[in-house]
Order: sequence, then C-alpha cells, then structure tokens
Amino acid sequence: MTLSVAFLGCGGFARRYHVPALRGDSRVRLAWICDAAPERLRPLAAETGARLTADVADILAPGACDAVILSTPHTLHAEHSRRCIAAGKHVLVDKPFVMHEREAAELTAAAAARGVVGAVAFTRRFDAGSLRARERVAAGAIGEIRHVATVQLGYERSGWFLDPALGGGGPFTGRGAHMADLLPWLLGRAPTLVRAVVRPGAPGKADEGGFIELDFGGLRCHLTCLSGVTGGLHMWDEIRLYGEDGLLELKRPLDVPLGWQLTRWGRGREPLETVAADATPGPATRDFVDTVLGLQPAPACSFADAQVSVRVIERAFESARAAGRWLQV
Repeated sequence: MTLSVAFLGCGGFARRYHVPALRGDSRVRLAWICDAAPERLRPLAAETGARLTADVADILAPGACDAVILSTPHTLHAEHSRRCIAAGKHVLVDKPFVMHEREAAELTAAAAARGVVGAVAFTRRFDAGSLRARERVAAGAIGEIRHVATVQLGYERSGWFLDPALGGGGPFTGRGAHMADLLPWLLGRAPTLVRAVVRPGAPGKADEGGFIELDFGGLRCHLTCLSGVTGGLHMWDEIRLYGEDGLLELKRPLDVPLGWQLTRWGRGREPLETVAADATPGPATRDFVDTVLGLQPAPACSFADAQVSVRVIERAFESARAAGRWLQV
C-alpha cells in the first residue's frame, strides 16, 4: 500500500523535519501541499510531484489523500484537525496540540468515532536520550527523584508566533508545551497541581514566558521558559532530574539542529552514562506512517496522550491571571 499524504501548512519546521522523512520512505507519496503562500513552495512541489493549493478543501476532498500532516499556526490546529477528521483523514499535528482542554477532548473523541489516527508530533519523545532517561527513571537508576528543574531560553523573534491571535501565547505555548508533555512521560505519572507567573510582552505581542511550577503528588518541578535571552543561549533546552542516587541531565547541544543528549551522573559526581544527540529528522513522522499502515497499534503520542500537555499550559495561564495561585491540573 502507498500512503498518500498532504501537508496543511508547510513552513520551516515541516520542511526541516517532516519532508526529509517522507522523501526517504518508499511507502509514502506526497500528494498535496496546502499553504497560505503556495508560490514559495513551487520548488518542493516540482521535486516531489505534489500538487499546490491554498484551499484546504482541495486536500480534504474524497480521494485527495489518506493522511494530513498539520503544521499551521497554533490557534488554527483545532479547527484544521476537526476538518481533517470529518473528512476521514488521518492527521499528525505539530505541537502544541490545541489551546484548550475542551478542544483536545472533542478531537480525541471525534478521531476515535471516525476511526482515524490522531497523533501529535512531540518530537522529544523520540530522542534516544529521552527514551533512555525514561527507562532509567522506571528502573530506579537514580533512586527516588527529589526535584526536577527545566530551562528553556529563547523564542521566535518574528512572524506569526508573536501574534497572540495565531501563536496563542509566547514561550509557554510554543516551547513549554514540550516540557508539559515530556515530564509526565519521563516520570510515568501525571501532575496534580500547577502555578505560574507570566512576563507580559510588548503591547499587542505575545508574552515573554515566565515560570511554571508543577506538583506530582509531592514531587515539585520548576520550569523556566523565557524569551529575549542573549549571550549565545538562544533556543537552549535542558532538564535535570535529581535523585537520591544520582542525576539525569538532558539537553540540546547548541550545535545540533535536532536531538537531545543524556548524561547520567552518579552520587560522586562521576559520569556513568552518555547518550549522544541524534540529529536525524522525522522519527515522529515515521511513527505516524507506521501507525496508519497498521504496523503498530498506536502512535507514540496520540490525541488522548497529548491532553495532559494542553491541560498544563492552559492551567498555567489561568494561574498567572490569578496571581500565581495553585490550580488543579
């Protein structure tokens, strides 16, 4: 079977991450590219044989494609996912999934009722270092975890990301959503409480991020997520899980476009294990294709799985509006 795929939105990330994975997969045919500015994508269309359009209806017509990779601005994800599901198309949504918990629940139920695969491309779940860290946590390799701290510095400097009507929010939405998904996945448990502080942005622009605190039944996690950072640390990411018997450190090297590396430290501060960052693009794309083709029962991150990240970020904004009050997740 050849799976016909359409892009709904084909910006820089889609071209860096999804397109290389599809190019190398003989099971897949890129049938359509739908984008608000299709003219700029003529070289890609010519190379792949895909048809170009600015009309979403073209890719949702019967027989136009089997599956859609959705890479549009954040606030459009819910409506575009809804239309894809109604048309019977499998859909892979770039993170963040959607802006509101009610939308996430609605889309999860709709995909199940329609019998289509709904997946979210939380790419950090596929890093070799992240997978190894999850294994180590489950095995108790660093003992009982006492504290978790994450740092994300920098955000997009221009474009629709900074427009609240399209970006939905600043770094919490565009980058913090990764941590809101990854921490529960790494720890194997769901957060119960959240509180947050947000730094306002310029008038009419998205916020500049801030600080989120999550409580996992007594385990506190502190998330720093800030834009406007200089000094060569733009787009810095790191996670540290502090245990009684050691430390797990995940971070993205600044000289690697994709992938995070893992270092496990012992109680004596000695490095016990290192997993290098892998910059190969597209594992979330291939995971989606494998699921649609029936080679595995479910994607690594289904719509249902992604609901926790939506709840965390939505509640974080609610907490910030309530002067940083603790809220249930």
